[in-house]
Amino acid sequence: MKVYDLIGLGAGPFHLSLAALAKKVDNLSHLFLEKKSEFSWHPELMFEDAQMQTSCLKDLVTAADPTSPYSFLNYLVQNGLYYSFLNTGRLVITRKEFEVYCKWASEQLNDSLSFNQEVQSIEFDSHFIIKTHKDTFLAHNISIATGHSPRYPKFVNKAQLSKTFFHAKAGGLNELELKDKKVAIIGGGQTGLEIFTYALEGKWGRPQSVRLVSKRSNLSPLDESNFTNEYFTPHYVNAFYDIDAQKKAQLVHEQKYASDGNTPSHLQELYRTLYLNTLHARGPAFDILPMRECVDVQKTESGHKVFLHNQFLNEHEVINADVVILATGLEQRIPPFLEPILSRIKKDECQRLKIKKNFSLDWDGPQNNKIYALNFSRHEHGISEPQTSLMAWKSAIILNDLTNSNYYQVQNSIKPFVQYTKVED
Repeated sequence: MKVYDLIGLGAGPFHLSLAALAKKVDNLSHLFLEKKSEFSWHPELMFEDAQMQTSCLKDLVTAADPTSPYSFLNYLVQNGLYYSFLNTGRLVITRKEFEVYCKWASEQLNDSLSFNQEVQSIEFDSHFIIKTHKDTFLAHNISIATGHSPRYPKFVNKAQLSKTFFHAKAGGLNELELKDKKVAIIGGGQTGLEIFTYALEGKWGRPQSVRLVSKRSNLSPLDESNFTNEYFTPHYVNAFYDIDAQKKAQLVHEQKYASDGNTPSHLQELYRTLYLNTLHARGPAFDILPMRECVDVQKTESGHKVFLHNQFLNEHEVINADVVILATGLEQRIPPFLEPILSRIKKDECQRLKIKKNFSLDWDGPQNNKIYALNFSRHEHGISEPQTSLMAWKSAIILNDLTNSNYYQVQNSIKPFVQYTKVED
């Protein structure tokens, strides 16, 4: 049986980037396994006009190899879109455009991807043994990029979830009917804001009322200013990795709105919509309820009671809703298929995977058999880790490490504008 140099588990954007850049590396056999039947990216949340929060030049490959045939610019050229795209005057594209681009790239990379392969387990015996529901594969090295799962508040008993009480990432938006309903959306991040906007616009039928509940002090904007964007550069990630864990946690908390804020243009457009709806007495009733923590949701005969703690007044509140939508974010979970070798992988005091600077896991296996992990290391590498901003750079780091070479340029060639490492006079 063939033993691959690298097998990737999952074929989302992070591994598409790795697959695309691996194409130019000579004599590196690789394959990426995906349980879905084709590429898709958060289809449950794919609103037509929802914008990315990064430049289209931060695509699968350009930061590491601008000559790659899998770049966004080449996608535009090959599909006859180049000049029309330029005439839009945009560098930030919609999430749907990004998904279409990634799907195009996956079709070009078809021989490196194997869909309908749900990984069941990974074992190790001189090499990794990857078992799917229908095949077995062998590899010297593996990479894990399995995406995120819905994050539920602690009070949620999943048995109580239904078509009228669900997490936005769980698929319920596809069958949603809100005509004449009272709607409560829990979560004031970008996803909650987009659902609130679409509900107000009657995407799922005109509701009676829409309420957006958020623990945040306001609908805070994404901080996308020039110097804040330094957090999403290789030199900052390298500097961040070398500081102590307590300082890392403090900085990740302080930098929250550099990655988890709401798109400013969306906030501006929403405010205008609310003003015009109020001026012309149109649209459903609405409330934006910041500084409220949702502490419970209980089913009633006619709908749901939503219990809130108003942190502004330090009081408890109860609102009624026919439909409750959780937009409480996503979280990374260690995939079950790692269980056979999980005891060999080192973890920190919070039981998070210990991840080296080169994105490989710290484990007790042979040094020449690496386990790479992408999108697992916010606690080690900082706020850029879940974002697509640096995926090409991360892929280049991994490929350089695998080949023990400097195949791709990954170091800064100029002095950083903002210096975090020690200064010498």
